[in-house]
Amino acid sequence: MGKLDDQIDAVFADMDKPQHPGAALLVVDRGDIICRKCYGLADLETDRPITPDTSFYLASLSKQFTAMAIMLLVDDGSLSYEDRLSTFFPQLPAWGAEISVRNLLHHTVGLPDYLEYLGARGRTPEWTGDVPGDVLGATNEAVLEWITRLPTPDFPAGSRFAYSNTGYVLLAMIVAAVSGQSFADFLKTNVFDPLGMKHTLVYDATRPTLHKLAHGYLNENGSFKRWDYPLLTAGDGGLFSTLDDLFLWDQALNTELLVPGGALAQSFTSGTSNDGTSIGYGFGWFTNVFPYCNEAEREQLLALGGIDFRHVAHGGSLGAYCNYIVRFLDAQRTIIVLSNDTALSPRIRAHQVATIIFGD
Repeated sequence: MGKLDDQIDAVFADMDKPQHPGAALLVVDRGDIICRKCYGLADLETDRPITPDTSFYLASLSKQFTAMAIMLLVDDGSLSYEDRLSTFFPQLPAWGAEISVRNLLHHTVGLPDYLEYLGARGRTPEWTGDVPGDVLGATNEAVLEWITRLPTPDFPAGSRFAYSNTGYVLLAMIVAAVSGQSFADFLKTNVFDPLGMKHTLVYDATRPTLHKLAHGYLNENGSFKRWDYPLLTAGDGGLFSTLDDLFLWDQALNTELLVPGGALAQSFTSGTSNDGTSIGYGFGWFTNVFPYCNEAEREQLLALGGIDFRHVAHGGSLGAYCNYIVRFLDAQRTIIVLSNDTALSPRIRAHQVATIIFGD
């Protein structure tokens, strides 16, 4: 790519230096990897560099996999999007009968975020700095036990959008209840293994071995302090993966290998609140994060032979890990940035790379 390579390197120049955590970048255009670059270190203590098969904690990028697990169960008839929370968790108060699986997927539930709950108990919601040891006990079961004590959600189900990790924890528990497998085993059997994603896994109470882990690092007054992932919750997060494995995942989303095209289209389409208002979120994806044009301009663009920039995206950050993926659906272009440094701003840099490679 020549000159473009230099411009892309400049976007990550502040990370490509000795004793510095870094990032992994992937750009895909219609099935072809046109840019795959790694910057900085996965392990400052051993000077191990970040490579395409380095594992990163995905944080909320995990939600798209949780949504896929639900879609797989709906596709085989084991589950319905309209099934109610109380069906799977009869111990919930009466409000559980008002919340559907679709509400959970769309974040239109009204259940407060369990991470904020942990923060309210003296822990930092962003999980920066020191984390008390008892956080290691934070599991999906603990989240469920907490919400059973809630007298009522913050708002009626479906009335509005409010991003909350709690709903996706419950989705992972529904996958386990319906399939008879652990959430980790279900994803391995039905997604990771079929796609050849050899180094992707759910980190849960079994504490599986992580492949070539990029350790997280927090910048404290100019020096880096190692930050180890402390949670055992999954569904909202919990996944570790590599750049190479995420390429396989991205390509599967352009096919019907996992679920029919209609199901995928639904996951990439904004849901609505009860009054029909678009919420800007599908199944595990934000929709139209930065719209390029209004509908009339879009139709004019397509009539002139231009590219349809319909897209979905999602970020994921926790502690020292910051990630971002954006998929241009019709153009079949994808940009992924994974990082073990909180200073990265992966969304901004992914968009900068998009402009360098693809233009305006």
